[in-house]
Amino acid sequence: MSSNEGHGYKDEVKIWAALVALLLLTFGSSYLKLGAWNSVINLLIAVAKALLVAIFFMNLRQASPILRIASVTALLMLALLFGLSGTDYSTRTIRGSSWQAPTGAQGAGATGS
Repeated sequence: MSSNEGHGYKDEVKIWAALVALLLLTFGSSYLKLGAWNSVINLLIAVAKALLVAIFFMNLRQASPILRIASVTALLMLALLFGLSGTDYSTRTIRGSSWQAPTGAQGAGATGS
């Protein structure tokens, strides 16, 4: 890449090294037992990787304003879809299958008096 496009070969290697480091961090975090925090940590790492790619490799830093607006709009739509999906998922009730034996609190109420 030529130097007039904003960053040179050394900068690209640094960005690539950062992406590899974040990839290894994601891989390493999969072995940690953090419960629900694993998803949160991996999502934050994925956002950092996506920002690196968008800003440097897609040249959004030097892009025209209309392209930046389109990118931000796409991110807002993605956030909306994640938010609505999370809301739907969090309001669902967990039910056992009809072929499974009742366990715990479900079984106690079924035989009631």
